[in-house]
Amino acid sequence: MLVGKEITTKNVSDNGHFLVDNFSLTEQDVKKWFVDGVLSIDFSDRVYKLLEKEMSTPVVLKMLGWNLEITTLHNRLYGVWKPSKPFQLMDVENDYFLVKFQSTVDYDKVLSQGPWVIFGHYLTDQPWIINFNPNLPYPNMVLSWIRFPGLPSHLYQKQILLEIGGMVGKVTKLDFNTDSKARRRYAHMAVYVNLGETLNL
Repeated sequence: MLVGKEITTKNVSDNGHFLVDNFSLTEQDVKKWFVDGVLSIDFSDRVYKLLEKEMSTPVVLKMLGWNLEITTLHNRLYGVWKPSKPFQLMDVENDYFLVKFQSTVDYDKVLSQGPWVIFGHYLTDQPWIINFNPNLPYPNMVLSWIRFPGLPSHLYQKQILLEIGGMVGKVTKLDFNTDSKARRRYAHMAVYVNLGETLNL
C-alpha cells in the first residue's frame, strides 16, 4: 500500500535498459478516491516536480524505416556514442525509445553531435518534453541551424547568445563564424524547434 507509510522505490533494472531512481512517497503525496464507482489516484505537486526533475536528461529516439529490438539498439548505441557513464534505455509505444543519461556531458553530446545513423538508418533524437506524445507517427521536434546576421558585436557572449537562441528553442550547439568577404561575424546555433507550436519572436 502506498498510503499510510513512506515507501522507497527500489532500483529495477532490465539488463541495464531502465532504472527507476529512488524517491519517497508520504501519505500526503497520494490521493485515492472513487469517481462513479471507478477507483482514481493522483499525486501531490511535490511528486510531480520530483518526477519532472528526474526527467531532466532524457532523450526521445526513433529510428526511421526500421524497428530494432531494444537489446540490439542498446548495444549498438554504446558503440556509437561511447558514453562516459552507463545510460538507461526504455522501449516506449509506437517504436519510440527513451534514453536517460547519468552524465549531462553524454546528454549534450548525443543532442549536439548528430545526426546518428544506426545500421544505415537515420536515428531521430530530441530532448524529452513533458507533453511528449508517443502516438505521433514522427517526432514533432527537429534540429535546425539558425543564425543572427548583423548582431551587435558586444552581444557576442556565450550566455547572451544562449538566451537569444533560447527564444527559438533548446540550443544544443553554438558556433562562431567569420565571413572573410563581409568581415562580419555570424552566430550560428543548432536549436530544437517544436513543429507543433507557433514560433513567436
